[in-house]
Amino acid sequence: MTRLNIYLVLGLIAGAIWVNIATLDAGYFSFAWGDWQVETSAWLAVSMLVVVTMLLLFLFRLIRSALNVPGAIGLWMGSRSERGVQLQMYKGLAAFYEGRWDVAERALSKTRGVRESALLHPLYAALSLVYLSKTERALELLDAAEEAKTLPSGVIALVRAESHLMSGALDQATMSLAPLSAQELNTPRGKLIRCDLAWQRKEWHEVCNLVADVRRSRLYPPTILDQREEHAWCEMMRGSAAQDVMSVWKQAPGRLKGEHSALWQEVVERLVQEQDAENLYKATSARLEQFGEAPTLQCVVKLPDHFAMKLRKRVARWMDHDIGGDCHAALAHIAEKSGDEAAAGDLWQIAYEKEPSPVHAARWANWLRRAGHEERASKLEAGVLSALITNQG
Repeated sequence: MTRLNIYLVLGLIAGAIWVNIATLDAGYFSFAWGDWQVETSAWLAVSMLVVVTMLLLFLFRLIRSALNVPGAIGLWMGSRSERGVQLQMYKGLAAFYEGRWDVAERALSKTRGVRESALLHPLYAALSLVYLSKTERALELLDAAEEAKTLPSGVIALVRAESHLMSGALDQATMSLAPLSAQELNTPRGKLIRCDLAWQRKEWHEVCNLVADVRRSRLYPPTILDQREEHAWCEMMRGSAAQDVMSVWKQAPGRLKGEHSALWQEVVERLVQEQDAENLYKATSARLEQFGEAPTLQCVVKLPDHFAMKLRKRVARWMDHDIGGDCHAALAHIAEKSGDEAAAGDLWQIAYEKEPSPVHAARWANWLRRAGHEERASKLEAGVLSALITNQG
């Protein structure tokens, strides 16, 4: 409102000045063209000049607006194209998330060449082709994006490596990762690709080093990752030197050391294979503090007598939880080594009753023969043999 008042005051002042000047006799203006001549006062001539100038300016703007109509139409069509590209982008990314790779690739391919404002379109289009096992087309698209510099070189290298991995070209995948910096290799996606590459190359140590980070990134199904981790540590155990068996066991994550651990069974097998009785005793003693599973209890039989007898109390604590008879079998073995034949016989009978396995039957039959029950021992062995034949049949 204040500005309007100022404009009104200025307009009044200018009008008053113009009226005062117009009252003065400023002479006349004469214009002649051949036989045609016009004479008028100077003020009227100036007024006419101002009006003509304004008309010319108005006409100029009108003509320019008319000439810009095709451009305006083109701009409108362009805005329509951008909206179409945006719709295709939404459709493509939604299809990518849903796992419909063919739909995603077709939709995202339609976004190329129209104002490359979304730089990741070639990336998702290439990934869609990778998941469709169309590696060559994916690599061509990545090469074009690299040449056009529409994607970061590190991202292109990672997708290229993933493309080679999907097709089983492990050497090319390794070469694709070579130019990357340490920072790019240590991104969640970079670690996932490196872990997958190490898995396919059976580089178990590298898999064990990376699997924890891959799990935290949540880029891989946890159940499959757990299986791979357990397998990699078991392979590490199988491939380790004799003196490194316990070191590998100590380095393994706690979740792989639970009850019925496959890695623990590998530890037992390696220590038995290496005839490392001392470490087997130490490992079994520590294990019995936590778990009374069958593989641990069965280790007692594999230990020298003086080591086995030291484990009597630790084995006995699992008697109330003995389902498969392995705890009673271990105690029976210890009783035999201690010279307590009566207790050994009772324990072998309980072990067999809980689980009539060939091992329990054979050990109880041996005790029965030592106790003079030859006929009973023969019947026991015959029954077990008959059951084995029936099961095989």
